[in-house]
Amino acid sequence: MAKLTKQQRKGHAEAEAILTKDRITDDERDFVFQHWHEGATHENGAAGAFFTPWGLACDFALDGAGRRVIDLCVGIGVLSYIVHHRSKWGERLAEITCVEINPRYVAVGRKLLPQARWINADVFDWRRLDLGHYDVAIANPPFGRVKRSGDAPRYRGPEFELHVLDIAREFAERGALIVPQESASFRYSGRQCFDRRTSARGVDFERERRVFMDIGAGVDTSFHRDGWKDGAPLCEIVCIDFEAAREREAQERRRLAAYAPPAMQPGEQMTLLL
Repeated sequence: MAKLTKQQRKGHAEAEAILTKDRITDDERDFVFQHWHEGATHENGAAGAFFTPWGLACDFALDGAGRRVIDLCVGIGVLSYIVHHRSKWGERLAEITCVEINPRYVAVGRKLLPQARWINADVFDWRRLDLGHYDVAIANPPFGRVKRSGDAPRYRGPEFELHVLDIAREFAERGALIVPQESASFRYSGRQCFDRRTSARGVDFERERRVFMDIGAGVDTSFHRDGWKDGAPLCEIVCIDFEAAREREAQERRRLAAYAPPAMQPGEQMTLLL
């Protein structure tokens, strides 16, 4: 468990008291999202579970909006909560599915966002979960070399967030994820100007997986570094058009098939052996 400050312990206790109520107001929900501490009763450092700061979640909603949304490694659901409330100003409410492995986080999330479909499961079990298809996949997944139960469909590296990005590609038309700056193919946050990188693990992932990481609405996440409850990671919001990536893969398969030698018939094979 994390070592909480006196102020953090007080805020977490007040948030827990709110969660015991049968009915919770929107102001109380906002308070819980901002003060319920993920490290109060769990080893969040070992699990890489650091909840998105409130202000960053509000800015993230600019890129994470969609009619059908899936939130992977959702925690207690602050990203989905903001997307849900922003969708009230659109033509219809967003249909949101939340996937989270920690049962306590799921219990809290269901209380705060009962409108969403909550699934208490490991994101690496996506094949058996039959999650369906979505307009957008969103996530603030664990960062770095966090212990995991499996691999993504294509990515085999050590970075947890890139595994989640690769999994998201399986059932969404596009993705918007918060990742460490080193796992993005660009640098924007905390800098004077946008910089497209030439080397970094995000560049390698982009090249090998035939995806393109876009800056989206252009949120400088460094403005929210003080909002993280533990640590102050420098992140980027990466936006990816998964449909375009799938089309590039299909084009590459067609190109390789065009240059492949025709398959020989059994009789032709025997002739070569004589």
